[in-house]
Amino acid sequence: MALEVRGLEKSYGNFTLSLEFNVSDGETLILAGPSGCGKTTALNLIAGLSAADRGSVIAGGRDLSALPAWKRNIAVVFQDLALFPHLDAGDNIGYGLFVRGVKKRERRRAAEENLVRVRLPGFAGRRIDTLSGGEKQRVAIARALAMEPAALLLDEPFSSLDAPLRRELREEFLSIRKGSPFPCVFVTHDREEAAMLGDRIALMDRGRIVETGRARELFLEPKAEFTARFFGFGQALPCRIREERKESCLADTPLGSLVIRGKPLSGKNNEALFFVPRDGVCLSGQSLQNSGAGKKKIQALFKHSVFEGNRMILIVELKGGIAFSVEGKERIPLPAPGETVVLELDESTLKFLSQ
Repeated sequence: MALEVRGLEKSYGNFTLSLEFNVSDGETLILAGPSGCGKTTALNLIAGLSAADRGSVIAGGRDLSALPAWKRNIAVVFQDLALFPHLDAGDNIGYGLFVRGVKKRERRRAAEENLVRVRLPGFAGRRIDTLSGGEKQRVAIARALAMEPAALLLDEPFSSLDAPLRRELREEFLSIRKGSPFPCVFVTHDREEAAMLGDRIALMDRGRIVETGRARELFLEPKAEFTARFFGFGQALPCRIREERKESCLADTPLGSLVIRGKPLSGKNNEALFFVPRDGVCLSGQSLQNSGAGKKKIQALFKHSVFEGNRMILIVELKGGIAFSVEGKERIPLPAPGETVVLELDESTLKFLSQ
């Protein structure tokens, strides 16, 4: 039942979507990226709701490319849910089976079974307009599950819900996926959601997949500058290579002279980019995860701070006027704007960006 997308392309004016990826049985692939990068267009092409210019969609070894949407057996949970207001929850869930010609008794049984799966037992007779936002979301997911699809596609299904409910439904979705054999493609621009729900993440930009990997790899060891900036678990900084070594390079950077892991993708004048993970730098006096050799003290000018509820971000200015963010303790006394602060850097966490 694996899903394969091969050379799928679609052009709209100056924008061209070009995708190739696969999703294994039982796997959830996250298509993540900023608004306008082509995530929803990708789902529409896979589902057959839009016609591709070229390429193929294969599910369970069967090429679906020439089939209309209603013959593909690919279930879609839309951002606006697309529930029928004149039908109760049970008939909404059974609608796809109705189109297939399944008898009413069997449709009702499937609706009740899938309502249990999404923790809404006994809701089959409820009118859609009496349901909360979270309950409607569960009904939409139950409708997709009832189809026993070859693949499941979800287009930012939790984006309209408040934060506590989003977290609750994400956890429920993980539970539902554990017993589901079909491949799943889940679209989101939310970094936390991508990390929590995806077995793998495919990060998109301007109609292309920039980088694919597990959440931990993309957050902690990104290869592309775009990946580092999107997930925000650190910063990409410029440098100039001074000396190449066996598995690292000595480079001049806004943080001073540093040894950086890997081989750089250098441009003119030996210029390159490297990645500083969020947990690789802190204010002097606060502890880094690693201790021992490889620590450097760096001076910077404090500019301002941003309190995010679960963490404090300090914005400082490095050599050359480059802005740099450092995570601090929530209750630390803040320096005055323009005051010199000392950063502590774990040199072993630095790596070159190769894309």
